[in-house]
Amino acid sequence: MPTRPRDGFSSTLFPGDRKRNTTPAARQAKAELREMALAAIGADKAHVLDLFAGDGEMYRAVWHKAAEYVGCDKVWYRDSRTAFVCDNRRALRAIPEVRLKEFNIFDLDAHGSPWEQAAILAQRRQLDPGERAAMLLTEGSGLALNMGHIPTGLQFLTRVKEGAVGGAGAHDELVDMAISTTCRFMRASVEKRWQAKGRKGSALRYITLVLKGIGG
Repeated sequence: MPTRPRDGFSSTLFPGDRKRNTTPAARQAKAELREMALAAIGADKAHVLDLFAGDGEMYRAVWHKAAEYVGCDKVWYRDSRTAFVCDNRRALRAIPEVRLKEFNIFDLDAHGSPWEQAAILAQRRQLDPGERAAMLLTEGSGLALNMGHIPTGLQFLTRVKEGAVGGAGAHDELVDMAISTTCRFMRASVEKRWQAKGRKGSALRYITLVLKGIGG
């Protein structure tokens, strides 16, 4: 059995760790949301940490324009990208805080639940007053919620425990609660929020947050 890290999450595989293929419409929506994040931060100031980098689809579409890009994936791809090849939660714990602070765009394109990664990141990366950063979330907890399961990271950020009744019907409310707690950990407020939904029945939500540090 693995030991539990101090942030409370083990590094065992959980649903949503692996990338899945997306439809052309979903790819377009995701690319547009990333263009908006890049414009909000400024391409020349953008330092991207792409935690579910996959084969580089969003790098080729958008992130290659950023001042810096570092990906993370369990699979090594033979291309020019700089990347960690490991479980992204291990990477988030291992990157020195001084280095983590250099990143200001965080891409969590999980397709399952991105909240374990968001929670680890938020506890290690606080924003300075007035500092801006962006976080992109592919939120796919709907399938788990429909089956009566609340993903671990979502439980942690919402304090809604496994077995709670009505999780599927409260998907959006749970997401809002998780975002609120993430912002509180990061000492940030949501300056802008853009969101798109996946195709009908997928329960996917594509969310881009522009955050501003509030200090305290």
